[in-house]
Amino acid sequence: MRVNRLIESLERTDLDAYIVSREPNIYYYAGTISGGVLVAAPGAEPLLLAPRLNLAIAQAQAQGCRVKPYTRSNLLGELVDALKPLDPQTIGFDSLTLDLHRKLGERLNGVELKASADLVWSMRRVKDAGEQELMRKAGELADLGIAAIQEHLREGMREYEVAAEAAYAMMRSGAEDLAFSTIVASGPRSAYPHAGVTDRRIRRGDFVTIDLGATYKGYRSDITRTFIMGEPTEEQVKIYETVLRANQTALPEIKVGARGREVDQVARSIIEEAGYGEHFVHSLGHGVGLEVHEPPSLSRTSEDTLEPGNVVTDEPGIYIPGFGGVRIEDTVLVTDSGPERLTRFDKDLDAMRV
Repeated sequence: MRVNRLIESLERTDLDAYIVSREPNIYYYAGTISGGVLVAAPGAEPLLLAPRLNLAIAQAQAQGCRVKPYTRSNLLGELVDALKPLDPQTIGFDSLTLDLHRKLGERLNGVELKASADLVWSMRRVKDAGEQELMRKAGELADLGIAAIQEHLREGMREYEVAAEAAYAMMRSGAEDLAFSTIVASGPRSAYPHAGVTDRRIRRGDFVTIDLGATYKGYRSDITRTFIMGEPTEEQVKIYETVLRANQTALPEIKVGARGREVDQVARSIIEEAGYGEHFVHSLGHGVGLEVHEPPSLSRTSEDTLEPGNVVTDEPGIYIPGFGGVRIEDTVLVTDSGPERLTRFDKDLDAMRV
């Protein structure tokens, strides 16, 4: 049980107990989508305080813990009742509202409440074999979403129609949800990294950047492909090939022992040498798992070192306001034998022409 690993980790710290409140972390440790608050401590049975509305699903799904309902009015009292018998001096937590933090501190007079999200991330950032299989499936579903767009994309379609094709393809094949709101950025809007979806009609000559992902049994994938409507111009070819080269050159560097900032620099230097450095406006990549943005990071300021089981994105981009942009992204698993692409849809220029 993962919650037992959390308790074991507390014994190696100065923390006497831990409060888990973020929903992805509740799912990670207790296996339920009920949400709530999980209290864990050495020598005590873990307790999941579940919202009364979600009590039945918590009782059906939760593993490795006792389940008790709470209401908004009695959550503080239930937490105090669970924590006081443990006689803690220091309690760690992943996230607490300011109001709950203040009131809990007052009721547990003299107890230190210590923000300790890194304790959770140290576990979540390394995916075990079961998690890796779920993420492979999420990657396959994302590929199906891109394939559906490649099949149906035509001049005159509205961006939201394009997004609908991908959503249908992924969910009819087993995705339980989108990993995040799909991006369909066409024409000049492709210069916006997070452009969302609008009613704009797609036109000949457009870049059409698609950023989407699938959720499978809680785990997410993330893929971006940029299509070109019709015959690309010389400038479009140069931009696309530069981003593709940055993506492909960075991929083998996503390996055990690599430093996040150094992997970012591999891709960034290619874009800078092509003269587009100022138009690469974000980091190369981020972690993916139960959430679409997690540690570790591949960025200019990253202090992370990659290890087996990390899952990160490889997503260089060039964005020129008023003209358009290109991003190419894959979700990548770090293994002892090298990087494994979890999203595998083609990305050569010829495959992206519509």
